[in-house]
Amino acid sequence: MMKAYLMYGPGALEFGDKPDPVHGPDEILLQTESVSICSTDVSYFRGHLFPESWPVVPGHEYVGKVVQVGADIRGAVEVGQRVCYWGQTDFGGMAEYRAIRPIFGHQAATETSWYTERNFYDADQAAAVVVPESLSWDAATIIEPLTSVLRSVLMNPPRPGDVCVVLGCGPSAVLATQVLLRYLGVRSVAVVDRNDYRLKIAQNCGAEVGFNTLTEAAALEGFVRDNHDQYADYVFDALPHVAVDGRGKDVRELAMGLLRPGGTYVIYGATGVRQQINTWLILAKGLNVRATPFDVRLFPMTRSAHVANIAVRLLESGLVAAGPVVTNRISFYDPDAVNTAFTNYGKDASMKSCLHLVPVTHSLSALDSQLLGSRG
Repeated sequence: MMKAYLMYGPGALEFGDKPDPVHGPDEILLQTESVSICSTDVSYFRGHLFPESWPVVPGHEYVGKVVQVGADIRGAVEVGQRVCYWGQTDFGGMAEYRAIRPIFGHQAATETSWYTERNFYDADQAAAVVVPESLSWDAATIIEPLTSVLRSVLMNPPRPGDVCVVLGCGPSAVLATQVLLRYLGVRSVAVVDRNDYRLKIAQNCGAEVGFNTLTEAAALEGFVRDNHDQYADYVFDALPHVAVDGRGKDVRELAMGLLRPGGTYVIYGATGVRQQINTWLILAKGLNVRATPFDVRLFPMTRSAHVANIAVRLLESGLVAAGPVVTNRISFYDPDAVNTAFTNYGKDASMKSCLHLVPVTHSLSALDSQLLGSRG
């Protein structure tokens, strides 16, 4: 039996035993090195997303060491190599071992799919990439969210020199800010969030303008009035769930107000809870609302494997920095700390929590000071 975190429903996360996974002939067995907590994991924890059945083992921002290779895929990867994957499932990562069916970018493999209850065709395989030893255990877990960001912006790119707005300053949004500025050559990025710490991180990574939607709502609405229709070319919406109370304008409506006619609005964040959106602005301004599909009929897993390789190169080169988005490093074997990380996700002075399967010894407060004082 292996140790794993089992989520029995919203708010119910327990550390316990689970049978060891058995890998098939087209699978690899991985011993978990580290796994980061994603906003998707937290959405299940908070009841904004729902699995087909409970319990689930959360976690998919993952890196593990290959301990066994199925007979059908020998030669694609070697025992002892570190592997990160994208797709196949939201679940299974927060455990000591897991099995996946990998597709590597260099591998000639047949991709098969099945229809999920979440309204898209998913692959039986996961897009996989070998992780170089030069990437630390915490940076390696950022390959998965960076792959997600790259899938979105490479399919729906801004033009060089565009002015962009990023909604939210969570980990994916901060990665997107770096990609937009350093890789795709936009002119500037403005960011909005309700957390001053996260706004500061995004600005340290190059965002030019930032607004706190809780404390600077009036200033943000004034900025929209002063710049309506003539400010932004491109919006990257990384907000998974926005509660609207009817007072003031919704942040998505404000972002659409900043877009020039014909501007591009990219949906990246997702939630199972219905969200408010202003269809009049889409019609009146002729906005292009875009998204990169999970459906593998439109974006095959083999292409995602190629994008994962780009993510590795960007992190390894330092063009995109993982440090600013990982602010909490905790032991996998500390259930109280893990539950606190889920409960407090997005609050106070934190970004992403990364679980490691060996004790963590460094000082978090010193790391936070270093990140806030740097530009990533």
